[in-house]
Amino acid sequence: MEILFAAAGCCAVGLMIGWCGVAGFLLPILFVSACGLSVAESLFFSFLCFAVSGIIGAHSYHRRGELPLRPALWLCAGSLAGGLAGAALGGLIPAETVKQVLYIVVLLSGCAIVLRELRPQRSGRSRRVSRSWLLPLGAATGLICALSGAGGPVLVMPLLVVLGFPAKAAVGMALLDSVFIALPAVAVYGSRCTLAPLLTLLAVSLCAHAVGVFIGSRTAARVPQALLKRGVAAFSICFALLMLLK
Repeated sequence: MEILFAAAGCCAVGLMIGWCGVAGFLLPILFVSACGLSVAESLFFSFLCFAVSGIIGAHSYHRRGELPLRPALWLCAGSLAGGLAGAALGGLIPAETVKQVLYIVVLLSGCAIVLRELRPQRSGRSRRVSRSWLLPLGAATGLICALSGAGGPVLVMPLLVVLGFPAKAAVGMALLDSVFIALPAVAVYGSRCTLAPLLTLLAVSLCAHAVGVFIGSRTAARVPQALLKRGVAAFSICFALLMLLK
C-alpha cells in the first residue's frame, strides 16, 4: 500500500512541479504521513526526488534559453554550502522539532504562493542584479530548505523576482538551485538511513516523480497555472495549520 501511495503522490507532485514550478515541499509530508517513513528517511527520499526534478526542469529551461547560467551558478554555490549546513543541523535537532519546522515552512510556502498570485510581476525591463546578493541568498535558502524538506523553488523563485530577474529565468535558476540544495542533503540524510529495506519504495518514488515532471513540463501550456498554484497554496495552508494546531 505504501508503494501505491508513493507512486501516486510522487507522480502528482512531479506533475505540479512541471506545470508551475511549485509543490515539492509536499513530498516530505507524503513520505512521513502516507508512507510511514521516519523524518530522516522522508527527507532523503524527498531530496533525491528534488534532484531528479531539478535536473529535468533546469535542462528544459536551459534549452529554451531561459536559464542564465552565470548568476545561477553563484546562487548554487551558496546553496551547496547552506544545504550542507542545514542537513547537518537537522541531525542535531529532535525529529518532532524538525516536523514542526517542516509544517511551518509549508505554511509559509503556501502564503508565499498566495502573495505572489495576488501581486503578479510587473512587465518591463529587469534590473541588473549584483552577484554579491546571490551567494548569501543561496546559503540562507539552502539552509532552510535542507533543514525543513522544502524543495527550493517555492522559496527561491519569488526572491529572485524581487531582485529583478524575469519570472521564467527565476524559475529556471530555482530549479537548477534545487539540485545543489539536494546533493548535500541526500548525502547527510542518506547516511542516517538503512536503505536496503527501502530500495523498492525508493525506485518507485523516483521513477514516478521523474515521469510526472517530464509530462508536466511537456503539457504546462495546457494547464491553468494560476488556478493550480492557488489550489496548492490552499491545501498547504490548511494542512499545515491542522498539523500545527492538533
